Amino acid sequence: MADKVAEVTEAMKEVAVVEAEDDSQVKKGEEGSVYTSDTMGSDEAGEGTYRVPFKTVMKAMKHAKSEPFPPIYVDVKADSEAAKAGAKFELIAKAQLKKVTKLWLQEVKKEEKREKAEKEAEEAKLKRAEEARKITITMDTSLPEPKKIKLRQCTETRGVRVVVYGWVHRLRTQGKGLMFITLRDGTEFLQCVLAGEMCQTYEAVMLSTESSVAIYGVISPVPEGKTAPGGHELAADYWELIGAAPSGGADSVLNAESNPDVQLDNRHIMIRGENTS
Repeated sequence: MADKVAEVTEAMKEVAVVEAEDDSQVKKGEEGSVYTSDTMGSDEAGEGTYRVPFKTVMKAMKHAKSEPFPPIYVDVKADSEAAKAGAKFELIAKAQLKKVTKLWLQEVKKEEKREKAEKEAEEAKLKRAEEARKITITMDTSLPEPKKIKLRQCTETRGVRVVVYGWVHRLRTQGKGLMFITLRDGTEFLQCVLAGEMCQTYEAVMLSTESSVAIYGVISPVPEGKTAPGGHELAADYWELIGAAPSGGADSVLNAESNPDVQLDNRHIMIRGENTS
């Protein structure tokens, strides 16, 4: 028992020495400095501090948000004076700082351009939405009574008027008079084509992925040279919104730039895709 206590005490002394050395190194830096380390840093989980550094200088600049940047520290070079003095970090070289700053400015301009385009698109969408409030659609009662089916039954019900229920998995508009919806119901996927006033209503203009809908129409094989899930598509004659998803749909939560932590927190959305399992 005494030996174990001695081991723990010795380990605690070593930790205290390391922390004291770290504190002395931190004090050598300037107030408000940002630390990066290509070997032990992380852009996702890092804090930019001495003990929890970022991985890249670009992340440090994005963290600072604007010029002038605070002092940025990087890993010491093996043959530098800082390394000989036992330091873990040294101030970034002026040449490297200039190079990364140029890349950062390009990223800033790209982000500003993207935000401007998104803002203009949103304003145009809201304007269209106001005009769309005047448009309403009604079901043609002269058409045959629809047969309610699951999407896995599409092949056997081609040529028959059906009604399908599901979530908007993908959404694509083509001009003001054509809309393609890939529907998902947990059994299969189906491409639905909406034309004319059906894609000009307020609900259609504001529609986003993960909204739940009911779509009526006839399923037919896709034209030669075209592709769609199951090799067929539904030409809609009427549709209705059952439940609207938040603006932006799943893409506002998960996209190609989402961090792994965000993807893990929203695993229930990730597994709704065709490739994620």
